[in-house]
Amino acid sequence: MTYHLVLDATAVAAYAAESIHVGEVLAEVGDEYRPSDPGDGGTGPLVCVPVPAAIVAALYVADQDRIDILLGLPYVVGTPILAGGWRRAVTATQLLGSLDRACAALAVDSSRAGMILTAEPEVYGGLDTIGI
Repeated sequence: MTYHLVLDATAVAAYAAESIHVGEVLAEVGDEYRPSDPGDGGTGPLVCVPVPAAIVAALYVADQDRIDILLGLPYVVGTPILAGGWRRAVTATQLLGSLDRACAALAVDSSRAGMILTAEPEVYGGLDTIGI
C-alpha cells in the first residue's frame, strides 16, 4: 500500500488541537478517497499514522479522543513501524531523535508514503514534507 501522506506526532497533536492547517490538508486528501471493494478500483486508505506517532502525540494533547477520530477517518490507517524492521527504525531514531519521526521518514524513504505532514519539516533533511 502506498499512502499520499504520513503524519508524525506533531501533525497528530496538531489535528487533536483542531489545527485548521492539518484539517485542510486532510480534507484535500480525503476528497480523493474512494472506498475499496474487490474489483472496483477504489483507492483504499490514503494517509497513514504510525502507531508510535499516535502514542507520542497522546502524551501531549488535552483531548486524546481526537486521535481516535483521526484514526477513524475512512481514508486514514494506523500502521506499525514501517519499512525495513526494527534495525532500520533504531538507526533512523538515532538520526532523527524520536521513533515517531523515524517511522514517518522510513515510510517516505521506502516509497510507502509520498510526504510527511509535520510541524518540524527541517528535521527531515531532503525528504518531502508539508509543513504545518
